[in-house]
Amino acid sequence: MQKFKGMLLIIISAIAFGAIPIFARAAYRAGSDPISVLFFRFSIASIIMILWVIARKIPFPRGKFLLGLMLMGGMGYVGQSFCYFTALTMASAGLVAILLYLYPVIVAILSALLFKERMTGPKILALILALVGTVLTIGLSGGGQLLGIVLAMTAPFIYSAYILAGSKIIKEAGVLSSSTVVMISAGLVFGIFITVKGLNVPQTLAG
Repeated sequence: MQKFKGMLLIIISAIAFGAIPIFARAAYRAGSDPISVLFFRFSIASIIMILWVIARKIPFPRGKFLLGLMLMGGMGYVGQSFCYFTALTMASAGLVAILLYLYPVIVAILSALLFKERMTGPKILALILALVGTVLTIGLSGGGQLLGIVLAMTAPFIYSAYILAGSKIIKEAGVLSSSTVVMISAGLVFGIFITVKGLNVPQTLAG
């Protein structure tokens, strides 16, 4: 049952992640920008997560775990999401998505190098099939500005580091409370950006 639940959560996560560039571009067309969209994204998520954690009476992490999660959100997730969302303004969504989804390969390689995890034949085959499947699904059409491509290539490396750090911290601190701290930290950082840059709210209902 747990295995089925885990697979279902992975599928839901993949669908939600795949919808991100569609929603982001809709907001951009309506007059918003990456920093404003990310501020809304993490602020709304923070409110929902805080209410959820309070309702379930889940304690927040403390000490080194709290600091680690704040760094994950305020640096890791901010860096990855900023690169990804900004790349969407400079390159095609398909190209940006393909470059982002290099992260499973990067995570596997870094796990083998840093944590001595075995790179088995089935694991390597699964990674190859995942990459080929992504390319076949999205296609290789579309280009973009050099800066957009560089940002898109940077995002998976930051995300890989975020995942590896999270794999160690979240096991100790708990999933829901950890996610909440990450969202709050990212929201606060983008809030600081907004105070400097200004907030661009989408000008249409769809946006």
